[in-house]
Amino acid sequence: MADVLAVRNEYRVENWSALIQECNASGLSNREFCRQHGISEKSFYYWLRKLRHQAAEAAETHLIKLDPTPTEEDMLHIRYHGAELRLPSGVDMDVVAALLRSIQSL
Repeated sequence: MADVLAVRNEYRVENWSALIQECNASGLSNREFCRQHGISEKSFYYWLRKLRHQAAEAAETHLIKLDPTPTEEDMLHIRYHGAELRLPSGVDMDVVAALLRSIQSL
């Protein structure tokens, strides 16, 4: 039953969208368009409001949390025999020490 209702609602949305677009393109006032097409003004404005609300929900912005990009001040710079290593400031120092030991043994 839910599928039938969903299909019916989608059909109505498509039809009313087309009617509202036709009204906008006609150059007539909404009242005159409804009168000429035998449409209830109350229904026209109901669907206009409903479709605008759906469009606003679809266009609604969603905030996304971004991790800050480390700046040059937040980086650890290591220069050794012409090589340069740039690491984020929160890097594990044991890993850095092991890396430096391995470079020194080369």
